[in-house]
Amino acid sequence: MMSLEASDMAILRSLSGYELSLEVTKMSAKYGLPEATIAAMLPSQNSTESNRFEDYDPSPKVTSNPPLVDNNYKDYTSSAQVVNKSNFRFEYDPTPGVSQRRQNIDQAIMCPSCGVALGIPAIRPIKVTCPQCLQETTFTS
Repeated sequence: MMSLEASDMAILRSLSGYELSLEVTKMSAKYGLPEATIAAMLPSQNSTESNRFEDYDPSPKVTSNPPLVDNNYKDYTSSAQVVNKSNFRFEYDPTPGVSQRRQNIDQAIMCPSCGVALGIPAIRPIKVTCPQCLQETTFTS
């Protein structure tokens, strides 16, 4: 069995984590040995270190904890909260074609995420991206 030079072993012993795995890969190419063999030469710091160089098992693991329910979850595919559009001024818009888009505004709705007023046509379903918070919402009614 081939062994590594003392200076290379000292380098490997001084490293841990990702740096160690990079150095083991480099030493594997330098000495022509498999990574698992080089890892076996190192003094085992804990059992997880040696298992890192084995093949990854993608099979699902059984967990005893049930999944957590996010109480802050908001359903962003909901009906629009329509407000009176006469209360808002949709006047400042420097982009071309603003007069055509202003004619298409039939409703003012509130963004369900941040509460800013949005002017939209009455077409449903409609996907709207809020310019304030960039939350994308699909309104169905």
